Amino acid sequence: MRQLEVENKLRDVVSRIIVQVELATAQGRTDINLALEDAFIPILRSIFNLPQLINLNRKQKNFPGIDLGDDHDRVCFQVTSTTSLEKVKATLRQFIDRSYFNSFDELYILTLVKKQASYSQIAVNEILGGRFAFNTKKHVIDLGDLLGLVATLRLPAQERVLEEFQRILGEVDAYIAYRADSIPDPTAITTNLQRIRMPQAVYVAELTINDKEVIAQARRSLSYKGKARSRTSVVKMALLLNDVHTDAWVCHDNKIFSFHEMETSGLISIVDEGSVERLDVSDLADSSETDNANVLKQLLTAETRELLKKRHVRMHPKDRFFYFIANEEGQSERKEPWIGKQKATRRVYFARPSKKDPAKVAHHQHLSFNLTFAKLGDDWFAQIVPGWFYSFDGFRESNWHDDLLSQQKRLERNASVRNQVRFIAYFLSASGTGDEDGLSFQTLVEFDVGEDADDVADDADETFAADATDIKEKAA
Repeated sequence: MRQLEVENKLRDVVSRIIVQVELATAQGRTDINLALEDAFIPILRSIFNLPQLINLNRKQKNFPGIDLGDDHDRVCFQVTSTTSLEKVKATLRQFIDRSYFNSFDELYILTLVKKQASYSQIAVNEILGGRFAFNTKKHVIDLGDLLGLVATLRLPAQERVLEEFQRILGEVDAYIAYRADSIPDPTAITTNLQRIRMPQAVYVAELTINDKEVIAQARRSLSYKGKARSRTSVVKMALLLNDVHTDAWVCHDNKIFSFHEMETSGLISIVDEGSVERLDVSDLADSSETDNANVLKQLLTAETRELLKKRHVRMHPKDRFFYFIANEEGQSERKEPWIGKQKATRRVYFARPSKKDPAKVAHHQHLSFNLTFAKLGDDWFAQIVPGWFYSFDGFRESNWHDDLLSQQKRLERNASVRNQVRFIAYFLSASGTGDEDGLSFQTLVEFDVGEDADDVADDADETFAADATDIKEKAA
């Protein structure tokens, strides 16, 4: 009896989701799939037994071609409300062109509305060219197919999936209500691109440190026990040994670069004084050498890291996103004042108490954001991508991070994400040194609706995505 009740509820809720998504797409709201990417992760994890499935957009803004992936079991998904053969072909072209087959063995295209009765396998094979196996009958799936797969699960698993589908239905209903035609269209679009004012000069000098000697001394004086993972870590140790704690520098090709003079920043302690050179920022910014442009972008990130340390915002050492921490030890909640349309406060850190033992902390919630720097036209911008980070001790990622992030995403709508971007931009604009020659974060970019805002935004996304990949590879 219980089994039959669950099956009936599953059919009902899935049918209602399909109807609502069809309504959204009929209204031209084809971006509904973006709002539901995270929501499908728990369902797909259960159905396909993919415990490490994540939203790939967390790794890279607007991850091209695919949305969700488990690089351990090598399965990925594209979530879309478009069911045409052209959409399937476009997805596969991106998959092949970007060589995703090196990371994933299977690709599923999940359509949020009823898929077509059939898709041309011949047309698909022409794109694949034998480099990847994709069966249109197996790998193009819709919510009806998911429903059939749920039926093969044990009853407790079916009940958990039912709860997830019910949450998705609530998200779709809220999306439809929020994006209803009764809401007036905006006359301007605020992007997540923030103008920056570049420093005027870059200082560069030859390093004089001996790596082996630095590591040996670090083991004696800094209780260092590991192995140096990179030249950058050796340079960091050398600075600490000289009681220099700044992070506003970049190491490249046995040279150190900084926006600050070597003498005043303390970097002079590890370089050849006679090799110090002052360059105009334009020497790097306008250089045809890719390495020079990447050094400048890394230096902007390093400078931002140093500025934000003073305001209790850290950079994650591995994934290199920024996240807010407590202002002082033992603080259970942190709020920051800001001015949007009016004065307000925003909670940026929260130590959530355990339900079993309120005296203990279950996890720490941190507002986080990625920053990527790039030049568009003659101007420089930072692209802000807000997010959340969940830690178990204020620094290291919680084992439940992905589940907690998925729950948080279900609570957020487009307006709340926009406000996060505006808040972060406001916070950054107040984080400069006050030096007229230093790095300064300024205003968010706006486009009139009459302008080709979508085209400009798409171009910007492609630029930032390419830059982020290039920089991550070189900065590792």
